[in-house]
Amino acid sequence: MSLTLYYTPRSRSFCALWLLEELGLEYKLESFDISAGRHKQADYLLLNPMGKVPLVMDGDIPVSELAAIAIYLSDRYSKERLSPAIRSSERPAYLKWILFSSALMEPAYAEKMFNWEIPARRSIAWSSFDQMLEILTNHIAQNTWVLGDKFSSADVLIGSNLHVGQVVLGIIPKEGPIAEYLLRLTKRDGFIRAMDIEKRESDRFPMKA
Repeated sequence: MSLTLYYTPRSRSFCALWLLEELGLEYKLESFDISAGRHKQADYLLLNPMGKVPLVMDGDIPVSELAAIAIYLSDRYSKERLSPAIRSSERPAYLKWILFSSALMEPAYAEKMFNWEIPARRSIAWSSFDQMLEILTNHIAQNTWVLGDKFSSADVLIGSNLHVGQVVLGIIPKEGPIAEYLLRLTKRDGFIRAMDIEKRESDRFPMKA
């Protein structure tokens, strides 16, 4: 078993957990209570200087940042099941949606949650929450998965963010194309297994008052 996932419940590391379950790989789960500060200890910071989760270890190779984790694991272990081949015509769209999840969705979520006032004349990397959601909704309305008929690890990243946005943050619509897409995702065996683990680990490490 060469893969280890450093994981905390109720965090972005659920996305990496779900990805590993979709890949069907054996892995060791190093789960901890984030309030205990494990991710800020010296040995952990040597592997991920940002001191964040998730972190995947492939043998002695550390892989951090969700987009990098998704690309690395899918290319290395899925035999093109969850990622198009390097020379595939689908590869550019795959990479775009992988990066869309972190480079556009996450800052747009922050804009929405923190009520950032962005002057119309200013150009920002994620444009706006409303435009991000419009672009994603229009795309999903025409496709079963983000690459059309083929499920990929891009769906895990996009879907994980949408799930958090809908269920936890309440900023993603509960009806329409996005809601239907999320319903398809939550019926996948990989998602169900990952959610069972998430619930188990959340019980192990309950939120402190």
